[in-house]
Amino acid sequence: MVNSILSAALIGIIAYSVLITLGLTSYVVYKPRRDRKRARNVEIVIVSKADYKVKNSLMETVEYHVKKYGKVIVVVDEGAPLTNLLTRRHGVKLIEVPSNYRRDLIGKGRALQYFVDCCVDENKWYVFIDDDNLILDDSFLYEIPFYEKEGYVAANGVLVPRPGRSNVAYVMDWIRFMDDILLYRFFTGLLGKPLLGLHGDLLIAKGKVLKEIGFNRKTLTEDFEFASELVKKGYKTWQSATKVSIKSPNSVKDLVLQRGRWFKGLVYGIRRCPIGMKIIVILRSFTFSVGFLLLMIFLPLVSYIGLLWFILPSGIYYMSTYTYGVYKSKKPYLIFLLPFFGIIEATSRLYGFISVNGYIVIDKN
Repeated sequence: MVNSILSAALIGIIAYSVLITLGLTSYVVYKPRRDRKRARNVEIVIVSKADYKVKNSLMETVEYHVKKYGKVIVVVDEGAPLTNLLTRRHGVKLIEVPSNYRRDLIGKGRALQYFVDCCVDENKWYVFIDDDNLILDDSFLYEIPFYEKEGYVAANGVLVPRPGRSNVAYVMDWIRFMDDILLYRFFTGLLGKPLLGLHGDLLIAKGKVLKEIGFNRKTLTEDFEFASELVKKGYKTWQSATKVSIKSPNSVKDLVLQRGRWFKGLVYGIRRCPIGMKIIVILRSFTFSVGFLLLMIFLPLVSYIGLLWFILPSGIYYMSTYTYGVYKSKKPYLIFLLPFFGIIEATSRLYGFISVNGYIVIDKN
């Protein structure tokens, strides 16, 4: 029994090590292409619950992008608490999702589908950001004309955390940056197929494909479902050089809830994925969660039987990522928590599958 459990864990972690190695290859060889002219047919769209839990971050995001791009579209539910405040903001085009619209959908996916139905122009490009995102550079505006001519329809940027109120959550969020420049760069960028999914922070999509695919499924992870449909239909994607700042959760509890929601969404969404996408997502998300915990238990045995070399790439990946996060936090004492970050990451996924129900909005103030 122990041998079977250990073998399953090792297979998962070794496969993950292979993915890390492929990611390192993409980091070296993949460079996004640019046109000399800047795209003009682009809209910046912020989707938000617009309640008091996100007031500070939402207002910061709105004001930052209005100053940078002149105007933004903000999509909120009808009667959202911050509606009046947003209405008075210069440069904001407010879209309210009617309370009786598509009650079969939930959360951000419902708001996105309404926006697709009411407002999307097939010939425009839309850049969707969350209410804590700050777009740090304009590379995507020069990439869009190049990739549009080549038939590409969607892209993601690179996530860069900025501190919330929790130092631990900030350190752990650097795994999202590392995943972007390695794993997601390999699939979304180098292969042009988002087999790991897409994230909703700086999701760039052409209006025509938004109209075709939309966000018609009841799901906790609308961005993953959108990526799944792109893969099914054979559409091409790229990874933008643009970096987008994301605000880290304000507590470890919020981080666990956030990760838990994502994982539960994957559990249900993976059933509708193409087979190749299923395999990649399972190797990346599912085997790590279970495999990491099991290998922590059986690590002495793994060392004894000489298999440590096979799991070394994934081990180095996680340890170096969290060490870099500690460096960025400027809190050197957090280095002593290094062994626990992976445990929190893995257990949050299992916790989410068991405990998370419905779409959760975490405190971003």
